[in-house]
Amino acid sequence: MALPLKDKKLGTLILVVLLGVIIGAYLNAFLLMLPGGDNVVKTFFTYTIPFGIGGFDEAGNPSPYMLDLYAIRFQIGFQFRFSLLSILGVFMSLYFFRWYK
Repeated sequence: MALPLKDKKLGTLILVVLLGVIIGAYLNAFLLMLPGGDNVVKTFFTYTIPFGIGGFDEAGNPSPYMLDLYAIRFQIGFQFRFSLLSILGVFMSLYFFRWYK
């Protein structure tokens, strides 16, 4: 029997969501390695939308935000890549989290 969400810890929920994103990213990378060219179905499941702090160059690669204080230079940046498989990974992990005690 599933427990209500209020009886579960927030840290565990965040960990499960991150685990789902990672599983979905690995599924996305695995599907990209399969042979068959760039057909419509493969493109639909593996299309990624990058989101993050920092800029992107012309090729779509992330470039970190540079904060130069002349004595200290910081590079700050992170990037998320959303795809359909990463969203499916989150939903799968949340479904299993529902049954976690």
